Amino acid sequence: MKRTRTSSPLRSPHAVTVAIPVDVGNDLDKMNKVTREILGRLGCAGCHSGFDLRFVLERDFRVNPALEIEGFIPRLGG
Repeated sequence: MKRTRTSSPLRSPHAVTVAIPVDVGNDLDKMNKVTREILGRLGCAGCHSGFDLRFVLERDFRVNPALEIEGFIPRLGG
């Protein structure tokens, strides 16, 4: 029997990954502000609108040409 590929149960088609610095993740007021901003960009600052927000702490960094350190999430699998 041929199996068809389905989406991973760990990755919802409505999942939104948000990388945050540790100081934001440890501050409820900052987290509320970030959540409102992300939801606003998704269409409604007052509700999740069916989106699955997944917050991850920044653990990977890059240095830009101005020698400023920035956090980022590497893309996996192209």
